[in-house]
Formats: sequence, C-alpha cells, structure tokens
Amino acid sequence: MRTEAPLLLPLFRSRGQARLLARVFLHPDDRLSLNQLARELGIDPATVQREAERLEEAGILTSERVGRARLVRPNGESPFYPELSGLVFKAFGPVPVLRERLRTLAGVEAAFIYGSWARRYAGERGEAPGDIDLLILGKTDRRKLARLCREAGEELGFEVNPTVLSQKDWESDATGFIRSIKEQPLIPLIESVDERG
Repeated sequence: MRTEAPLLLPLFRSRGQARLLARVFLHPDDRLSLNQLARELGIDPATVQREAERLEEAGILTSERVGRARLVRPNGESPFYPELSGLVFKAFGPVPVLRERLRTLAGVEAAFIYGSWARRYAGERGEAPGDIDLLILGKTDRRKLARLCREAGEELGFEVNPTVLSQKDWESDATGFIRSIKEQPLIPLIESVDERG
C-alpha cells in the first residue's frame, strides 16, 4: 500500500520510505533484516522489501545475505550519504534521540513532543520547525534535564525547549497553556500516563 509523502520532508517518495531511511540512517552501524524493519516500523514486509530494493538500486543502501535474512545498512560510500544522513537525522531524529535520552532521566512519568514538530509529524502543513518543544510530566532534576536538552539539541541541530508539569497540573487543565497543548498533536516519547489527561 502506497502512503503519501511526509509533509515534514516531502522529498521522500512516501512516509514508509522516510521511516525506513530514518531507522537505518539513525543507527548506521546496525545491520537490520527486512523482517525486523517491517516489525519495528509497522510496515508491510513486502513494502519494506520494495523500498529497500529501490534504495539499494540507487546506491543509498547496501545489503548482504546471512542465511535466509537480507540485512541492510546505509551505503557509507555513496556520494549522497553525508547530506542524506543529515536530512534524515534532522527531519526524523528528534523522536528516537529524545526517547533514548529521556529513558535515563529519573522522575519522568511521560514525555511528548508538541508544537511545530508534532504538527509536522502529524501531517499538518506549515513552516519548517525551528526548535523542538518538549513536554515532561513528572518531577525530575531540572539541571540534568537542561543538560540532556542541550546535548540533544547539539546532536540534532535544533534547540530543545522543555516544559515540566506535574501530573496533577496536566490533569487539571489549570491554565490556557495546558489546554492549548492538549488541543494540539502530541508525539509520545515516554507514555506511561494518558497524554490527554
């Protein structure tokens, strides 16, 4: 089944292709089987196989057979590799990068990306995101969070702006700011509470 091109970076032919490239390019040292990619991405295995074949024919991916499995990884020798890697990382990197880092931070009950990045991930049209808005529910060390956001921002090339709320405040809809966040798309990073309150 063909999916539409992602609005966040529409030069990719489909959302499935973009997600495949993101998974492979964000972890360039991993050798991933097509079945593993299909499971992780929730994409039909036949679609993953077709996209991987197209990308390999274009010299963007390389593959090798190990037993019955076909393992793919980015083609680091491709003249497109440095720029494509940067594009994929900037367009699709915030979710995996922030998720991985936040899992190491104590006191985070739930975390979401909101704002312009979340709207683009959800398919809404608009200007390219200039920064990453991060919502943290829970009680965590603010200095550690600030350092985490600074390091993630340096890695991604975008400033990461955290907002920390207690679970009680989130559920209470106490302010217009909280209500406005709840009315927007939220991209879950760590989801251990009902993100809509």
